[in-house]
Amino acid sequence: MNPSPSFTNVRSFTSYQFSRLRMRAVWGALLAKISGKDWSPATFPAEREYPNRKLIGLKTVHVSQIIGTLNRTSDFDGQFRPLGKHLLNRWVNTYIDRDLDGWAPILVHKIGEDYYVEDGHHRVSVARAIGMVFIEANVWEHSAYPPKLNSMPEKESAGKCGTEAYVAQ
Repeated sequence: MNPSPSFTNVRSFTSYQFSRLRMRAVWGALLAKISGKDWSPATFPAEREYPNRKLIGLKTVHVSQIIGTLNRTSDFDGQFRPLGKHLLNRWVNTYIDRDLDGWAPILVHKIGEDYYVEDGHHRVSVARAIGMVFIEANVWEHSAYPPKLNSMPEKESAGKCGTEAYVAQ
């Protein structure tokens, strides 16, 4: 008996790879849930405003610096391994497209040294699965710390409003 499965084509091999990766993700999610750890990818901090974002454009990004997502927290775990069976066909097609046509750049948002995926979750997942170190990305850069709305000291701003008497009480 041969312990290694035999494959008749690339699609069946890639489907097998997906299944193995997905099972690792499911087991990891189960263990994380039991131990009380968070297994989902980091979520882009949308509650903060980033008015100073700028498009850097096409850049080569280190795959390990992609830590989160803008919107797909239930489809992939924190290591961008697929969690659902519904991702199989798209994941396999993405894997095969890399060899045939190459990939379009992904779209990411950068805060500090961390990147969050907006478009290209399957490409990031496949890139990590096959051990790619870098991936092409269109990058939006956000300031690491959003500016404060009121930069004047409290006493000075109170004086500007004509409420010195109220603040003194």
